[in-house]
Amino acid sequence: MRKIPALVVTVGLLASMTACSTATGPGSAGCPPTGDAASVVTATGDFGSKPDVDVPTPIVTKKTEVSTLIQGDGQRLVDGTPVVIDYTLFDGTTGQELEDSGYDGSTNVPLTVGGQTLAPLVDALECSTVGSRVAVAVKASDLSASINGAAATPNDDPDAAYVAVVDVKRAFLAKADGVLQLGANGLPAVVTAPDGAPGITIPAGDAPTSEVVHLVRKGHGPTLTADDTAVVQFTAVTWSQPSTVAGSTWTNGGSATPVDLGDAQIPDDIRSALVGQQVGSQVMVVLPASAASGGSAYVYVFDVLGAIR
Repeated sequence: MRKIPALVVTVGLLASMTACSTATGPGSAGCPPTGDAASVVTATGDFGSKPDVDVPTPIVTKKTEVSTLIQGDGQRLVDGTPVVIDYTLFDGTTGQELEDSGYDGSTNVPLTVGGQTLAPLVDALECSTVGSRVAVAVKASDLSASINGAAATPNDDPDAAYVAVVDVKRAFLAKADGVLQLGANGLPAVVTAPDGAPGITIPAGDAPTSEVVHLVRKGHGPTLTADDTAVVQFTAVTWSQPSTVAGSTWTNGGSATPVDLGDAQIPDDIRSALVGQQVGSQVMVVLPASAASGGSAYVYVFDVLGAIR
């Protein structure tokens, strides 16, 4: 079986830059299915420590399957939830361990349920809860394609599987859930789609000549400090007619982004706009035109989903 690149490395590269349900977990309506490919996997050991795993071989599957090994009682994961995990990955054909996350706290960059990165593996966590340990059987070709692209070399066996045992360590908000605040005259209007993605309408008139920070939604969670790594989703548009989208995590991979507020490479105006905001807030930042921005003014809308400390 072709070995995929290390998941830890893949996740690390990303760092460069909710509605409730009555379903109870994997196998429930609207949740990832259970099945023999996952349920035959067993693991012993404490949650948060590397488990001793038994993978009967060969394991093959035509679809992603999930089995809950330890039931957690924390936050339930929904589409769009950023989540921090520990994992051990196995070749389903041979049972050989391929890699693990280290189980030492070094892998704390969140993955996003419903995002493109490692999609079949992370999507399998939907409906699971923080504190859970789950076994996931996923088609090898699907997971390889999510890392290497659609042109990844297929396995000789189209039903060959990877098996992952995943500890769901921590989760963040799927979207800003703060209280909507009054708009401000002369500033863009923001509306949000059901998944939280913002739509930004630029008003007639010139952009401000100095930075403006406006709270669209006021959160009630912890306050960001300069020592935190903020977990955010954002959209940036030009202040122009017509306005264009300069970048958006909501559409470019659909994954939340960690922003290290202590990193000198983060622009000062973005850092100062985020420090002091509460988790759950949606924050608009208007940056005036400058030589560094190519003479264009930009509008950023950040959803503050959590903080890594």
